[in-house]
Amino acid sequence: MTHTYDDLDDLDKAWYGEGKLDLDEIYEVDEEDEPSSLRHHASRRSGRISRRRTTTLLNASTVTIVVGFTLGTMAVSLVILAGQLLTTRQLFFLTHSTLGIIIVHAFGGGLGTLCTVHDSPLKEVVRKLSTASMAVVAWLTSAIGTWFGYAGYRAKVPAGGNIEMYPRAYLLSSSKLAFWETFAMEWKVHIGWLTPFLATAVAFVAMRYGRRLVADIQLRKMLTNLFIIAFATALVAAGLGALVNVTAPNDFMHRGWHP
Repeated sequence: MTHTYDDLDDLDKAWYGEGKLDLDEIYEVDEEDEPSSLRHHASRRSGRISRRRTTTLLNASTVTIVVGFTLGTMAVSLVILAGQLLTTRQLFFLTHSTLGIIIVHAFGGGLGTLCTVHDSPLKEVVRKLSTASMAVVAWLTSAIGTWFGYAGYRAKVPAGGNIEMYPRAYLLSSSKLAFWETFAMEWKVHIGWLTPFLATAVAFVAMRYGRRLVADIQLRKMLTNLFIIAFATALVAAGLGALVNVTAPNDFMHRGWHP
């Protein structure tokens, strides 16, 4: 007969195979059935060891890929800047857009593993990695967009300067286009900052409680809703940014770093 666990810590120990578990804690074993039960327990233990090794390999591979991708990105950025293939503003805009694409992939992996009914070590790793990646990338995207990309957009026109090189001033100079600055751009900047906060909350719970999320339906529903809202705010911000980008001139990205 299967043992019932009242405490979540006991459930974790039984699920992950941590600590010393007696056969009597899991099965009611008769003396005549003891050899087959022992074989069954040994088989389960071997399976747990194999799953742990697989998880360790996945974690090591993930760290290697992340570090390699980071170093590769830094190297490419230095080559682009040194060769003057792109201006600094163009590079920041490209980075901002690329991070937005990563958010989409991280959301797909996180949502798929949060909605699952059956869990596995692989799904748990994907869930933790996806939610954590979305949180980190959301912070980077918001920070780069606000302090690097937006800085050139909102710069003031100097005396005798070409207004078409300054998108914010260009939009405000026309009563028909001012809406895209006073409403669209303001909403983009503010609603976009909801994403990293919500994504971080989901990632923390996913990494802290692991497989217990699968056992708690209400908690999974709450995290799934928060995760969807976090992605929805990112979509709204991206959509508004795209509309402003089409309406306002983009010549400011050809200017030097200082407005």
